[in-house]
Amino acid sequence: MSEVKFGVLTGKSFDIILIVEMLCEVCDKPLVTRERLLRRIQFLRIEDYQNLTNRAGIYDRVEVDMENARIYFYSHDYPGDIHPECAEKL
Repeated sequence: MSEVKFGVLTGKSFDIILIVEMLCEVCDKPLVTRERLLRRIQFLRIEDYQNLTNRAGIYDRVEVDMENARIYFYSHDYPGDIHPECAEKL
């Protein structure tokens, strides 16, 4: 998020998408990925940008897709499950 400045976003609308990746306890690769639209945001004031930047700090990763007008918030979780092939290696 820090790579994209307010001037580039001014006057544009973006969908905020939350992506939660449920990771394998052994290999750290996704077991399941869930995607959900959080809301749509329009950048009219510097406060809009600052609020989004503050909110982005709680997520593991943030990606801005300028072409598709989407901002992705990534969160990773370890549900305690493992891939069957990872279980065989143990």
